[in-house]
Amino acid sequence: MISKPYEEISIGDIETTSSKTITEEYVRAFAELTGDRHPLHLMPEYAQETRFGKQIAHGALIISTLLGLVELHPSYLQCFYGLNNVEFKAPTYFGDSIHVVTEITSVNPGKSGMSAVVGSYARVINQDGNVVLSGDFSMLVAGTEAALDDPRMLVERVR
Repeated sequence: MISKPYEEISIGDIETTSSKTITEEYVRAFAELTGDRHPLHLMPEYAQETRFGKQIAHGALIISTLLGLVELHPSYLQCFYGLNNVEFKAPTYFGDSIHVVTEITSVNPGKSGMSAVVGSYARVINQDGNVVLSGDFSMLVAGTEAALDDPRMLVERVR
């Protein structure tokens, strides 16, 4: 999604990521990391009695997975500005495979021209083609002059 300076990003650019399978181990690790141990995510007996019929992944895990699947190159992404209109449209079950489709909706350069707020509409889609999450994401993106060295290259130079 953010793999180049803002001057090279255009409204309407669309990108599709690779997929990630949501496993029980992945959900349990997220529960331990966050402390969110709701039984809907961790107890099959409890989840079976809910409207979902079985365990589902945390909504926050799906947002985090979205951010892990899209490209956010460290030379250009300066920070996140916001997550708006986020909607959980369907549950994500253990074993579901999800990918992300993003579309650039705005590019608003700052007065200095060194960076721009870039808006994107993102959808997380499961293996059946169902949208499980959608929302608007805004990020501060460096321009050509403000781009940083790729930190991955700095590590290589140190070795």
